[in-house]
Amino acid sequence: MSQDVPTNEPQEISEEGFGISLPNLLNILYRGRRTIFYLTLVGLLAGVAYGIVTKPLFRATAQVRPGIVSYSGQGAPIREWALKDVVRWFRKSLYWDDMYDIKPYDKMKVAPIIMADFISSGPQYMRGGDVITLTNLATDPLLAVDTLKRSIASFNQQASADSSSSSLQLTVGGVEVRMDKIRHNILRIDGQVQRAELEIQRLLAEILVVDASAEKLGNRLKRLESGRTWRSNAAANSKAEADAGRMRLVEAEKLLQNLLDSEQEMKGKGADGNDAVSQILMQTVQRNEAALAGELLSTVNELSAYIYHSTTRADSLSDSIKDIDLEISGLRLSMDVDLAQQKKALKLKIEDLKIRKSVDLPQDKALLETDLQGEQVQLDMLTPLEQIGRVTVTQNAVRPRKMRAATILTFLAFMGSIFVVFAWEYFKRNKNAISLDESS
Repeated sequence: MSQDVPTNEPQEISEEGFGISLPNLLNILYRGRRTIFYLTLVGLLAGVAYGIVTKPLFRATAQVRPGIVSYSGQGAPIREWALKDVVRWFRKSLYWDDMYDIKPYDKMKVAPIIMADFISSGPQYMRGGDVITLTNLATDPLLAVDTLKRSIASFNQQASADSSSSSLQLTVGGVEVRMDKIRHNILRIDGQVQRAELEIQRLLAEILVVDASAEKLGNRLKRLESGRTWRSNAAANSKAEADAGRMRLVEAEKLLQNLLDSEQEMKGKGADGNDAVSQILMQTVQRNEAALAGELLSTVNELSAYIYHSTTRADSLSDSIKDIDLEISGLRLSMDVDLAQQKKALKLKIEDLKIRKSVDLPQDKALLETDLQGEQVQLDMLTPLEQIGRVTVTQNAVRPRKMRAATILTFLAFMGSIFVVFAWEYFKRNKNAISLDESS
């Protein structure tokens, strides 16, 4: 009984096919192992070469949405651009018209590709509210960021020049007018602060004038009081002199009366005497008494005039003292009431101006500055396309993914090598039938 001797020659396969079985398939793969290995190695090397040769690409991302172009009467924002129009604008690369002649874009032959996508939060293409994501791939991360920024600026520039954005221009003009008015009011408040300071200085000068007037009145009062004292002393002296003169006048009148009585008596005696000596003596005595009487009469007249003058002077000084007392009372009233009230009123005005300068006007200015900031915020928000946040860029390159590329190419080469092995096996085993088919 003969035994089958195993050989390395391939077994005959029927023309219907390979005779599919697991051992048969494994046998084919085993015999084509070198082909599979080398083709898979070529795929791996191709993946590595692709990762080395291909330039790394960085992804920049920005989020935008239709911007505010005007405000309603209640201050609500109004957005006019539809998401559909914005996305179509970026997909058609209309930004290239504003970028192709700017470095480094002037070296590019075609426009950089910017992908625009959005997920609507409501009905499709609704106006406002939805966010559009813009992405750009570039070999330089800064270039990718710059591309998105310039494209957004290009959209705003072209949209602002569009006639449909007239409401935006009108809104911007209205906000700028209100801002100019607020700035004017702020400058006016600064002027009011300066004028308040000047008014404070003027009132302080008026207080100094009031103090000077009070000092002047005080000096006047001192002079009047000194004059009153002098006049009081002079009036007292004049009165005392008049009283003393009256006493001397009384004595002089008594002496004059006694002299007259003595003269009458002497005349009576002379009439009785008849000798010549007696007559001569009598006449001599009479002449002496007449001279003495004349002197006494002159003295009496002088005393009377002196008394009258002293009395008149005392009365005049008394009247002058009364006038001085009235003037002193008026000066004291003016100093204690008028000037004091005037000075108090000036101090109250100064305090009021200080409060206005340090509290009221700064508060008014702060309110105006708040209004100005609000208007500035509205002005900054007026734009056809609003950028949300900042443009971000990946730290590492997003393409090529070397490991994934190497894995995919290696896998494809491996699968291709298997296909090649099976195809070559099929060709070898059916070569005669293929040749017959071609000859026929």
